[in-house]
Formats: sequence, C-alpha cells, structure tokens
Amino acid sequence: MRIGCSMDEVKRLSPEELKEILERDKMGQFVVVDVRQPEEYGAGHIPGARLVPLGELEARHGELEKGKKIVTYCRSGHRSMGAAILLCGMGFKDVYTMEGGMLDWDHEILTGPPRERPELVTGKEKVGGVLMIALKLEKGSREFYIQSVGKVKSKKAIKTLQRLAQIEEEHMKKVYDRYRQVIGQDKLPTFNMFEQKLNLESMEGGIDINRALLRIEKRGFRDEMEVLEVALEKEYASYDFYKRVAGLMADADTRDLLHELAWKERNHINSLLREIEEIVKEELR
Repeated sequence: MRIGCSMDEVKRLSPEELKEILERDKMGQFVVVDVRQPEEYGAGHIPGARLVPLGELEARHGELEKGKKIVTYCRSGHRSMGAAILLCGMGFKDVYTMEGGMLDWDHEILTGPPRERPELVTGKEKVGGVLMIALKLEKGSREFYIQSVGKVKSKKAIKTLQRLAQIEEEHMKKVYDRYRQVIGQDKLPTFNMFEQKLNLESMEGGIDINRALLRIEKRGFRDEMEVLEVALEKEYASYDFYKRVAGLMADADTRDLLHELAWKERNHINSLLREIEEIVKEELR
C-alpha cells in the first residue's frame, strides 16, 4: 500500500454533481460505492450503488476496477472520505467522494437488502446471453403494462399504460437488433416470431411479474399519477439491476452493454419524472 495519500488527492462531489454525472454516464465510467453497513444500505441507497462496507474495503478492493472512476459515499461524508483515502493509497487513480452523504442526498433512493448476485445472472454471461436476459425483462415489463390496462378505470391512465407498453416494445426491438448483430441475422426469425417464444417470468429489475400483477389485482390503479409512479419504481429497479449486474461481469463488452442499458433506463426515468411534474403543475393551476 502506498503511504502519503491525502484528502487533497480525493475529488469532492456534491450530491447534485453526482446526480448529473450518473445521468450522463452512458458507458459506466463511474462506479458508485456505498461504504455503510448492510442495514443502512437496505434502508435506502443510491440506485446502482455497490455495497462494500468500509471495514471490508481493504479485503474486497479487488472487486473494483482501477481503470474506473470510483465514487464513495456514506451517511454524512466522513466514512466515505476515509474509504476514498484508503482506495487512493491502494493505487486507485480517480477517486471521488460525495460530500454530505445520504443526509444531503435529496434525489431518488431504492430500499431493500443487497444481494451478492442479482437473480437471473451467473456473472459468466457474454454479450449474447445478457441481451437475451434483457429481452425477457423488457417483454415482462411490456406484458405487465398490457395486463394492467384492465385494472384501471381512468381513460388517461389506460392511455398511459398503453404508451408505456409501446415504449417497452420499442426497447425490445432495439435490444433484438443488437442481438441479431451478435448472433447473426440469418440465425434468427422475425422480431414478432422471436418475442412470442420468450418466457415470461420477470420484468425489468428482476421483479417477478406475477407477484407484481397480483399486487395490482388487489387494489388497481387510482389514477394516471399512480401509473407513472409505479412505472418509475420499475425503471429505478431496472437501472439498479443493470448497474449492479455490470459489476459482476468479467467480459468488458458485456459490462459496456449493461452500462448502456442502464443509461437508457435512466433516460426513461427522467422522462417519467417530467410527466409527473407536468401533472402536479396542472393540478395546482
């Protein structure tokens, strides 16, 4: 370990700066590391963040790529500064810390305990295998929106669900085109024939589609706003899923693809947030 790494060598980011970076980071150059305890992470973490508690960081630093820009954060910014100094001393060149920690983070969070290995992946998949997983997840989300149409009464909510289903189908087609490039165009049937054979088990984020539909079955959607809020929840889970799975992949092309998919989900999130803002403004007029 190198001796003499100081706070001056650690770059500081405000929560707003980190949020902007994550929205632009199409290729996953930044890796966000939560250095708190698992219970704290489960209570609320930045979507896509990896959990490596400070006490485990020295032993587990090999899980982080030295060619990436590492951003540490914690509750208040003090543990994360210690983590950043530790990483700097171990040879990491681009180390950042988020000032103020989660106490100053006023943006989106996800809750729930961390899973060492997200469902649906082994970590050994190549590009083709990851694309197949992505296709199944996108189809699951589309079917969730289609099947949810019969559970709402508001015409606006119905139109929103139909539009969300269409967006997921467009995502599927883009992933399918990429899959054809990888597998070979002559080896695959048309998109419509191909997608009919895909199994329906999970939706984006690795969420069980049947459980999600059962929850909606029990109470339905109240209005258009709730439809958008549910969609937002699913998109954040998807973004978090793709970012965390990327960290498991040994193959560089596969990691890049997962970061790109996460970035696309991030763009969809921003679109949904703008729609919600417009509804709120309209209600206040």
